[in-house]
Amino acid sequence: MIIVMQFRSLEGPFCRDCGRAAFRQLTADTLWQGWWGFASFFITPIVLLLNALRINRVTGLDAPRPNPWGPSRPPMDPGKPLMRRPGSLIGLVPLSLFVLAVLAILYAIVSG
Repeated sequence: MIIVMQFRSLEGPFCRDCGRAAFRQLTADTLWQGWWGFASFFITPIVLLLNALRINRVTGLDAPRPNPWGPSRPPMDPGKPLMRRPGSLIGLVPLSLFVLAVLAILYAIVSG
């Protein structure tokens, strides 16, 4: 994964709970696994920003309800909130370094 990037996504349809579970899992995975490649270090913050902008679509989905045309499975468990997952907390370290590097570059350009 240092040389090749991997993009993951899940296709719906989702109810609100299943969408929230998928969002939390994929975003948590991105936070701790998305930093390993050279290009990934710069692309991961963009992916995280896009995910943060898309969460409104997920929270606006309908609540889970039984399938009227046959058997249905129960909704996915959304699990722990994103910032209560160990992998997410580990991922905050490189994210913080990235933000500090961007701020340092911007400061150098402005004061420069």
